[in-house]
Amino acid sequence: MHHLGHIFLAKSPPAFRFGAFIADGVRQKQLTELPPLIQAGIHFHRWVDWQTDRHPAFLAARRLLRDTAGRYAGLIVDMWLDATLGENWASFSPDESLTEFEDRFIQECLKTYCAWAPPHWNDFIERLSIYHLLQLFGRYEGMKNHIFQYIQRRRLPLNPSIILAGIEEKEQVLTPLLIRFWEDAQKWAHTAESFRIQS
Repeated sequence: MHHLGHIFLAKSPPAFRFGAFIADGVRQKQLTELPPLIQAGIHFHRWVDWQTDRHPAFLAARRLLRDTAGRYAGLIVDMWLDATLGENWASFSPDESLTEFEDRFIQECLKTYCAWAPPHWNDFIERLSIYHLLQLFGRYEGMKNHIFQYIQRRRLPLNPSIILAGIEEKEQVLTPLLIRFWEDAQKWAHTAESFRIQS
């Protein structure tokens, strides 16, 4: 899953959630320099990644997109998981809108713990706040634009138009698969407590 999904599952406290957010940018040798709760959030993020890569719905979705995305199919599914979560947000977070969730994350996590972020993430963190990227990631159209730009920026050997066409072609099968994934994955948030306790 992408940023929105990891933040959603990490819950609180804010330092733990921040760790889950920055995990992909933290190298192992930098890990021990971080506060314990941020470290715990990073470990939780990596555990969620491990679970995601083995979930039947994720594997089925990856197979669906393999004909257009090849070995990058898993990456595309990861991103599309965020859009599916955001488009069905009310089902998974009935007490807090996506806008409120994003605002709270920015105030409690980004503004409080940004000094602990990997330096090469500073620009991304600034853009996330200014351009409301979590809300964009949580919308199908916003994620389509992000995927297009991501492929071009990383110079991946993919044609973004073909990738997006493949998603649209498989949408009727892909969407229920990913909703089923989130129905299971939201239960992983309870596991976060064991990571926090160990910190």
